[in-house]
Amino acid sequence: MQQLKQTKEMRKNMKRQLTGHVVTRWYRAPELILLEKDYGTAIDMWSVGCIFAELLGMMKQSAPTYLDRKPLFPGKSCFPLSPDRHARIQANGFPVAKDDQLAVIFEVIGTPNDDDMAYVTDAKAIGYLKSFQNIDRLDMGQKYPGANAEALDLLNRMLQFNPYFRVSVDEALEHPFFNRVRKPHKERLSDTQITLDFESEPLDRDRLRQLFVDIILDFEQEKLAKASTAGSASAQGSQ
Repeated sequence: MQQLKQTKEMRKNMKRQLTGHVVTRWYRAPELILLEKDYGTAIDMWSVGCIFAELLGMMKQSAPTYLDRKPLFPGKSCFPLSPDRHARIQANGFPVAKDDQLAVIFEVIGTPNDDDMAYVTDAKAIGYLKSFQNIDRLDMGQKYPGANAEALDLLNRMLQFNPYFRVSVDEALEHPFFNRVRKPHKERLSDTQITLDFESEPLDRDRLRQLFVDIILDFEQEKLAKASTAGSASAQGSQ
């Protein structure tokens, strides 16, 4: 219950309204799949966890040959962003496809409990989650027998359904898995924060259209300039 309260409190502090259709499907965090508009850097930690799993899967103990290597969550569709239009089985009114991204994720990390789902704000999304049959989390040690206990612990912390339970960047760097390779005395923190001007600019349809036109015109001018330079060089060479 304490985790549940922390989740709700942290959610109140998130103010940005962002698009959910980001990140390549196989590395897309659950909160993006569920179209949560308020998300943060935890989506990147999920993606890092997916990549880390692939690296562990490249060990000989996990994949005897390169043909045995594969991504952790190779979904072929992603309801509701890009659903499988051939899915026919219905569960609580929702289409169910074996290769759907969330279904593939649950085959590994198991289906979420109430605390895991505490961050989900949309009632339909919660209904969709509850339409899945209960699945237990896989033992990552059996999936990646070449990985040591520290690597498996870090992987499990990265691949948490609830973004508020997921390990943060700073926590991941402090994890014992990195003790043998990390050199804190060589690390430097930036004194300034990077700000991108466009993030504070209201981008409506007309403004976005104008920005695209500006980029296209810049590209065309650059291409013409290169062609002109190449033509001048060719003319001088023939003299």
